[in-house]
Amino acid sequence: VVPHAIARYGAYISRGVIMMPSYINIGAYIDEGTMIDTWATVGSCAQVGKNVHLSGGVGIGGVLEPVQAAPVIIEDDCFIGSRSIVVEGAHIEKEAVLGANVVITNSTKVIDVTGPEKITYKGFVPARSVVIPGSYTREYPAGEFQVSCALIIGKRKESTDKKTSLNDALREHSLAV
Repeated sequence: VVPHAIARYGAYISRGVIMMPSYINIGAYIDEGTMIDTWATVGSCAQVGKNVHLSGGVGIGGVLEPVQAAPVIIEDDCFIGSRSIVVEGAHIEKEAVLGANVVITNSTKVIDVTGPEKITYKGFVPARSVVIPGSYTREYPAGEFQVSCALIIGKRKESTDKKTSLNDALREHSLAV
């Protein structure tokens, strides 16, 4: 735990978790080997799996304010890029990679554009997906406007793992972060 990191009493922090100056709220569950990077926040009752990397400034929502029906779930081995936001009970399946500034809410369209036809999810990212911020055109009475979404642009592969493997290298060589 690096100074100025805070975990509220009632949060579960497993062994091997690295906390840079960050905040973990009451009821959160952080599994082993996870990195909570600088200025990342983990909300009340959020569930974060093993070997997850929450990059700088990531916001993982809780269930207390505003009151939500379900906690955010980030499964094992995910990489959540800088300044990404995952809230409102969104579910990120194992080994998914969210690029910087991706926003996933319970109503965010997550559009898989890798096949011949798009597949749309809401508030859910399938396992091993690589996701970037995007937008789609929506028509309103006042005209057409761009609405934020998240785009699945591929599946995690070896080159992706190399880009997200700093924590593994540091642990393997027993170096402090």
